[in-house]
Amino acid sequence: MVVYDLACPREHRFEGWFESASSFESQREDGHVSCPLCNSREITRLPSAPYVRGKTEAVAASEGMQEPMMMVAGDLVNALRQQVVQHILANTEDVGEGFADAAREVHYGDAPVRNIRGVATQEELQELHEEGVDVMVLGMPDSLGSRH
Repeated sequence: MVVYDLACPREHRFEGWFESASSFESQREDGHVSCPLCNSREITRLPSAPYVRGKTEAVAASEGMQEPMMMVAGDLVNALRQQVVQHILANTEDVGEGFADAAREVHYGDAPVRNIRGVATQEELQELHEEGVDVMVLGMPDSLGSRH
């Protein structure tokens, strides 16, 4: 196993683990190596001290294998999404199925200005758009039940 420091043209730096130097080269040439941040396939190997894992080390490492960078990035995205969802829940009023009517009332000044969330059909969303009512469609987690 060899570990290389890699970079894309946007200077995103990341680590790649390969069976061998030739495995890295063939994967790179075939377009199978890409930047985890921007998906560029123009990858260059950065100068670094080479690290080659021995057989005994490989067995120990496979038991506690580190997650690839993409998994870590995915975990960060999920954590950020969860923070956004919590912020929305804490700072909006759930008007449920009456979202379209509540949005109109706020828009036309018939109700106090406030942040609301709820459920609307595609038809209701189209009507709100045609009336000039600003709404944003957000996919909320299923754990909130039918309140999206």
